[in-house]
Amino acid sequence: MKKKVLSLALALALCLGLTVPAFAADMKIVEVPVPAVEGYEKEDYNTGEFHEGLAPFMTTKAVGFIDWTGKVVIPAEYETVWNFSEGFARVAKNDKIGYIDRTGKEITPLQYSAAGDFSNGMAAVEKGGKWGFIDKTGKEIIPCAYDDGYSFFQGLAAVEKGGKWGFIDKTGKEAIPFQYDDALPFSQGLAGVQKNGKWGFIDKAGETVADFQYDKAYIFSNGLARVKEGGKYGYIDKTGELVIPCTFEWALNFSEGLASIRQNGKGGCIDTTGKIVIPCSKYIYIAPFSEGFAAVNVLGTQNLWGFIDKTGKEVVEPKLYTENDMKYGIAGVPGKESTFHDGSARISRFLNDGSEDNFVPVVYLKLTVDAKVSDWAREQVDSAAVKGLMPDCLGDDFTVNITRAEFAALAVELYETMSGETAPAPGESPFTDTSDPVIIQANALGIVNGKGDGKFAPSDPVTRQEAALMLSRVYTRLGGEIPKVEATTFADNGEISNWAMDAVAFMAGKKIVNGVGGNKFDPQGNASIEQALIIALRMFENLK
Repeated sequence: MKKKVLSLALALALCLGLTVPAFAADMKIVEVPVPAVEGYEKEDYNTGEFHEGLAPFMTTKAVGFIDWTGKVVIPAEYETVWNFSEGFARVAKNDKIGYIDRTGKEITPLQYSAAGDFSNGMAAVEKGGKWGFIDKTGKEIIPCAYDDGYSFFQGLAAVEKGGKWGFIDKTGKEAIPFQYDDALPFSQGLAGVQKNGKWGFIDKAGETVADFQYDKAYIFSNGLARVKEGGKYGYIDKTGELVIPCTFEWALNFSEGLASIRQNGKGGCIDTTGKIVIPCSKYIYIAPFSEGFAAVNVLGTQNLWGFIDKTGKEVVEPKLYTENDMKYGIAGVPGKESTFHDGSARISRFLNDGSEDNFVPVVYLKLTVDAKVSDWAREQVDSAAVKGLMPDCLGDDFTVNITRAEFAALAVELYETMSGETAPAPGESPFTDTSDPVIIQANALGIVNGKGDGKFAPSDPVTRQEAALMLSRVYTRLGGEIPKVEATTFADNGEISNWAMDAVAFMAGKKIVNGVGGNKFDPQGNASIEQALIIALRMFENLK
């Protein structure tokens, strides 16, 4: 792409302000230009997708990374780079691969022939034709002794040895014997495995959950796994029951509660009950949903792409746009289409008619919360929202104090996002002053209790020590442990209630919650909605 100072395109600016039903306080799409890369104003460069706040930028000679301001964070000195995952990115020179952190520090020598992204704190690497695993210090924890393998998922990795597949744990110990012809990674507690040409599913103990009867199997998502039988696709649940029959000529995995399918050559979407919620009528292809949106492809005289939301509404129309005597459309290839990641999507465009002189081939779309948010909090609040941490009860002013009911809802969202599980259905309320379903769910999860006399006080502002306690209970529900302490290090430790002491000490130690200045915690103080969202984001990023 020629280096340009890019202006907002008129046509895609039609997207500004569109609401996204999947989120609470509405989200809107804003278009932003490709960042002008510092120091490269007179050179040609291209930019990639942003992941974890950084994007590759490619010059005619090498590749590095920039942030959203265009600042060069990692100089262009590599031949190839991959996107960041868990704080690290693969990089290559002279056909050898290594890893760098977000500062550009190489944590391993560039010595591997092939490698994978970090997952569960480890990365698969190939050396001398064999695969092993390194940790985030670059140390080879599991020697390169396997013929093939996947990254770690849910604490286990599928690996091949001697023509058979099995699973190992993070110490390298065999967890499930090498007896399968092929295998998939674990997802939601189950993994697809193949024997004698047929696929079934096993649990983490190696017990068969779904019999070996399918021609092909895929990973679980949203509680369902795609399977192929007799040339058609359907879905099984986690008990192994075929709950959506194999009737689709093509299908993808579930994502955000919807799965793309195809009937009679047309693409649509089903929900987890198998009901068609986006008709198979207009599109030839619908990509997986990500952060509330899916790319769609209309194939006619032009190969046109756009975006829909989860109701099927076109938020970016798949059509030719006209601007300054030019006609252009959004470009895409199935499987390599534009997708939202970390709140943004890189949009490539093709020129249909007009001069290339003023044509802008690449722009970005970003998601932002359509609410009153302080400038200092905007980036983190938007990040919390796109990660699914924002409940649907927060209103449109995030500078006000968050209530106990709202924080309970935030805690449930945090639990569901971090665990990948749905909170239990609400039963009868244990409280006399609220029947709010999400408070009942939070109570059932052990996240909240009342304030005495059978009352919850849902409208009271949450105190800082109450917030710390709720978050600590989310953490223990996820399997974590909160150490016992006699005191915190805060100067106002004597004002912290005994029931909150452990939680405050742990959350402060993990830098999830901070003091208010002067080494004070202010346990009876309150927090704004934007502060609460940022705290939840820290917990999601630091303790997942």
